[in-house]
Amino acid sequence: MKYYQEITLIDQVEISSYFIWSKLYAQIHLALTEQKNADETVNIGVAFPQYMYQAKQEHDKGKAALGKKLRLFAQTEEALTQLNVRQWLERLSDYVHITAIRPVPKDVHTYAIYKRKTIRSNPEKLARYDAKKGRHSYDDALKHYQKFVMQTDLPYIQMLSHSTQDVQSGQKHKFKLFIEKQQATASETQNFSTYGLSHESAVPEF
Repeated sequence: MKYYQEITLIDQVEISSYFIWSKLYAQIHLALTEQKNADETVNIGVAFPQYMYQAKQEHDKGKAALGKKLRLFAQTEEALTQLNVRQWLERLSDYVHITAIRPVPKDVHTYAIYKRKTIRSNPEKLARYDAKKGRHSYDDALKHYQKFVMQTDLPYIQMLSHSTQDVQSGQKHKFKLFIEKQQATASETQNFSTYGLSHESAVPEF
């Protein structure tokens, strides 16, 4: 990945950074969706330079934060120009600062993978789905899924699903986009989801 563009959240007195992250990342997701390939992947990845995670211990609350910076990486300057992130974030111009497209420093030798961590944290929802499909009774399905409930304290962004919504209220479902970071070596692939995340492709760290 040879080029990047950096977005910084601007501190607000009355608006939390969590709220800004939610609005910002919704637009990033839509922008990347417009750039997806035939296989549903994109060639633009993201990084969180101020990402921090320390798991909770018995007598320690732990630490989990995305920070206030987001970087978009691409192999070519043209790819980021075509993404045109300024247009997508025009409504958030009072809340974020966007740099020009820049070349990645040549002396970078550190890389990381940022991937989505899927958590089964709602056994009731899964049980309702099974019951609706006629696979099992609600009670039987609930007992089954309660065995596999997972929890995490990883950093996350609150998102709205554009593909599913509540039938009765018509409102889009909310979900937490948990993000996990792992150190990696430079990768040959540039295959990312429409959230800019990947289980195999690394981005530069600096």
